[in-house]
Amino acid sequence: MKKLLFCAAMMMLLGLQVLPVNAASAAQPLVRWSVYSAAAGNENALRAAVAALNTTLQNSEGVLAVYGGEDENGVMRYLEIYTDENAFNAAQNYANVKTAAAQALKLAQIHKTLAADAFNLQSKTTGTADKARMALLVIDPAQLDAYKKVLAKEMQSAVANEEGVLALLATTETARPNVFHLLELYADDNAYRAHIDGPYFQEYNKAVQTMVTDKVLIVNKPQAVTLSGKNLK
Repeated sequence: MKKLLFCAAMMMLLGLQVLPVNAASAAQPLVRWSVYSAAAGNENALRAAVAALNTTLQNSEGVLAVYGGEDENGVMRYLEIYTDENAFNAAQNYANVKTAAAQALKLAQIHKTLAADAFNLQSKTTGTADKARMALLVIDPAQLDAYKKVLAKEMQSAVANEEGVLALLATTETARPNVFHLLELYADDNAYRAHIDGPYFQEYNKAVQTMVTDKVLIVNKPQAVTLSGKNLK
């Protein structure tokens, strides 16, 4: 797949309108993306503050997971997954979450949130990922239903049958349902490469050649991401 410069990913994601969090459907959790970057000199402090916030969130009732990573340009993107809208609202009002969030926002030069809908959240229950990859995909609206079927099949098959594929998480933008944001968690680089060369991804990649009209791939720095052990469905 063609790799685009990360700056394009940054512009595409941060250029989106910030929308209210979308209520989760009956069948899916509520999700949103949070993006942070620091001013020069504040990188380490922001990194620690965001880690503290994410840990506080993940230990809160109704929060299923907070997964993500930091790319080579120091931009941090995290997918927050809540059981439902009530859990999201409650978490934002916990005193310890508010304190941790205030510290992170104080250090962030840029902070954006993106309202999203959970399309498909496939995850093992245990494991630690050393490789987190992200992608932004724009799908031809006329082929959206067909694309969803192909993507869902690939995600479900890979997580169920490939040992090193720990989680494949797909969300769509609330305002633009043909725009997908993917988060992929692999045990290590070998697991990622085995997945890319494996039958499920190869079948997917062949099927979607005319469906995907634009894409941005984001490579994150190696960072241990431990699965929450919670059912994301």
